[in-house]
Amino acid sequence: MKKIVQIIGLVILGMILSSIPCMAGNEGYITGGSSEDTMGLRLDLNRVNTGSYVAPVEEKEITPVKKETPRRRRWFRRRKKEAKKELTPAEIAKSTAEAALEASKRANETVKKAEAIAKTAMEVSKKAEKTAIDALNAAKRAEATANKSIAATNRVIETANKAVATTNKAIAEINRLAEKLKREREEEKRKKKVETYRVKRGDSLTRIALKIYKDASLWKKLFNANRDKIKRPSLIRPGQVLKVPR
Repeated sequence: MKKIVQIIGLVILGMILSSIPCMAGNEGYITGGSSEDTMGLRLDLNRVNTGSYVAPVEEKEITPVKKETPRRRRWFRRRKKEAKKELTPAEIAKSTAEAALEASKRANETVKKAEAIAKTAMEVSKKAEKTAIDALNAAKRAEATANKSIAATNRVIETANKAVATTNKAIAEINRLAEKLKREREEEKRKKKVETYRVKRGDSLTRIALKIYKDASLWKKLFNANRDKIKRPSLIRPGQVLKVPR
């Protein structure tokens, strides 16, 4: 692009330099011949078109312009069209203002949408807060009810423990009485099993043992059962009532 701009500048400069001799026209000429001093040049407006003076121009090295190709021509034409299409400052300002207005409208719409979203979010937040408060209150009521239930259950358990303790005491007393009754019954059974024998004339412990047990050697059993009545095995008298253990 830089080289292209340089080439365009050189072309324009060549065109300006080539048109200098024809710029005077009938409006006036620069007086003096080619051999006159250029420092003393003056403009004579009354001189007729009899010739022209070409001011000496320093020779500058001009870079030869490359021959334009069809592609380059198309590029120049396109640049010219784009240059023609360039907007004036007023049009640019108008376009900028319209764009700014459009952007402001879009910004206002965005702000309105954001406000609507924020309002909706606020309503949802309030509903959520109310729901959370209701849930918290319900949880507190449930906790209070649970605490009451736990207290009532503890009282029931305490009462049940007392009842169990009382029942255990009653069972222990019943067991004690049952054991006592059992012993008494066993004692009565033992008493019932003990028979008696009335001593007759001519009886002895060996004869009584032979009669009752069919074994005369069991006289010691009779003696041991009746020690409170018999001091010596041979000292028994008729009429005595002896216990006969089985």
